[in-house]
Amino acid sequence: MRTARVLAVLLVALASAQCLHAAPLEAIRDILRRHLPHPPDEAALAALSEDDLQGRLRDIDPYARVFSGGEYRVPLGSSGSWIGIGAGLAMRAGGPVLHVYRGGGAERAGLPDRSRLLEIDGVSVREQDAETIASRLRGEAGSTVRLRVALPGGGEKPFTVRREAFSPLDVELVPPGSQRVVRIRDFAGGLTRPAMRATLDFLDRTTAADRSAPLIIDLRDAPGGDLYEAFDLAGLFLPAGTLLGTIRGRDGYALEIRSPGGDKYSMPLTLLVGPETASSAEIFAGILRQHDRVRLVGQTTYGKCSSQTDARLSDGSVLRYTNREVLFPRGDTCTGQGLTPDLAVGDDELDMLSRLVKRAQSLYE
Repeated sequence: MRTARVLAVLLVALASAQCLHAAPLEAIRDILRRHLPHPPDEAALAALSEDDLQGRLRDIDPYARVFSGGEYRVPLGSSGSWIGIGAGLAMRAGGPVLHVYRGGGAERAGLPDRSRLLEIDGVSVREQDAETIASRLRGEAGSTVRLRVALPGGGEKPFTVRREAFSPLDVELVPPGSQRVVRIRDFAGGLTRPAMRATLDFLDRTTAADRSAPLIIDLRDAPGGDLYEAFDLAGLFLPAGTLLGTIRGRDGYALEIRSPGGDKYSMPLTLLVGPETASSAEIFAGILRQHDRVRLVGQTTYGKCSSQTDARLSDGSVLRYTNREVLFPRGDTCTGQGLTPDLAVGDDELDMLSRLVKRAQSLYE
């Protein structure tokens, strides 16, 4: 079975959320009835009520959720900026972990990536759920928050982080650039593929390594994004016409996706993956792996090879639900099982990028 660590990535950069008011239940039933990949059970639809709506939705579709107008935010790669500490939150068995974004307040304060959060403003986060922790981290631009963390390399340290506006990147070059390590945080429609091209071209111009040198892509913090962007990105590394996968929907709908033409990258690839690697990130990794194009280093991924879409409801709330399933080139899926790495590492090593890079580089020695 998959690791018991539960993915609960919350975008700490968000402003305060509003409470969910009464949602239009009949509209939700109609959307799910007409658009889920498999017809839902009518008794389960009838049981939808304001009492534990989110839980009852998950009984029908594990990835369905209703957001109030105040909760709903655009994806990571969309235009504009966020206000917050500049980090994401992932819940682990050992406690909450902070994923630090380049250019945000957390990085400017010197907070190491993947530090384990211990206290907020002097109060322990032990036994608090993800939404409670996230709400304590949110705040107005210009305000500060005091954090105590357990450092990835050992020891504890306090940090004071300023909440501020920042524009997170979906593709980041991990310094030093000579290592040829690129981090993908999000698959943003129309943005991630050109950002990857620009990053790789920059590496070719500014480092001694050539285009045939191994490339390491860090997907540990990538919970998903745009499905078609994942296909497009995989197509950068595979010959034109190669079958990338099949998108399957309701009433026999099936669409084969093949690699487009254009310039391709042929360097050896290693992907760093973990329990927070999900959805479009898993699809990208699975496609390349089935074509023997990559090696995976890390831990088993989340296990969700499907896509979700959002529907605005009459009261201003938003229903997110599954609308497509994705099959890999061989006709299988990662849903419910994830992708098992070729080279597995322990929890401590997963959070130490320098060690992971060394393990990845050892595959080419």
